[in-house]
Amino acid sequence: MRLIGIMALLFSMCAGRAQHNLNDFTVVLHEETINKVFQAIGEIKGSNEYKLLLITGHYNWKINNPSISIRPDSSQFHCTAFVQTGPFAYTSPVTGDVKISYVRTTNKIQVTISRAVLELYTVVLGKKIHIKYINLADYFKEPFLFDGPQSAETNFEFTMPDSTVKRIYLKPSDCDMEIRWKEIVSHCEVTVADKPFEQAAQEKPPLVQEPVPVLHPNLKESGAKKQKPD
Repeated sequence: MRLIGIMALLFSMCAGRAQHNLNDFTVVLHEETINKVFQAIGEIKGSNEYKLLLITGHYNWKINNPSISIRPDSSQFHCTAFVQTGPFAYTSPVTGDVKISYVRTTNKIQVTISRAVLELYTVVLGKKIHIKYINLADYFKEPFLFDGPQSAETNFEFTMPDSTVKRIYLKPSDCDMEIRWKEIVSHCEVTVADKPFEQAAQEKPPLVQEPVPVLHPNLKESGAKKQKPD
């Protein structure tokens, strides 16, 4: 019965067999799971002083409703920033770049916010005055990490006709990553053996979805200069 249960679990997680060569085992990481990380992180905000001509002031900012959208062509970071510069306050939508990769050596799926530029400005006598750009990615320096498909390694006992017991080992071997609409999908072959697997070094390079840069309307392609976190 245990054998039947394990095999049922493996087959229930298979998907898209006709469309993919690595069709033994499929693991799906949904963007809803990724966005739950923001809820656990909590409030992200910053403040500092600024000087413009003869004006000295203080600004505060915080981001609301941060989220990551997973897309096949390019995944992006979104949030709404609330900014207060002296007596002037405004909200600004921010869209940024996201890099997704699967590192075989650590068996980790990494989701990294690589760039998300927010402009800080104030208004004096009805005229907009730029203060600085800040890169919100500086406040998410560590990537979000999730266990990859190699974590599904398992084993079970099987009773032979002569009443001896043999242990069977199953392990995802060759894996590929596919970015679908709202999903990060890992397709794997499964290796089955009657002896424990040796821990071999993974020589293949990481699987990566490189971000397509999202340009701020007031920035050139070279982007904003690197700013220290406030």
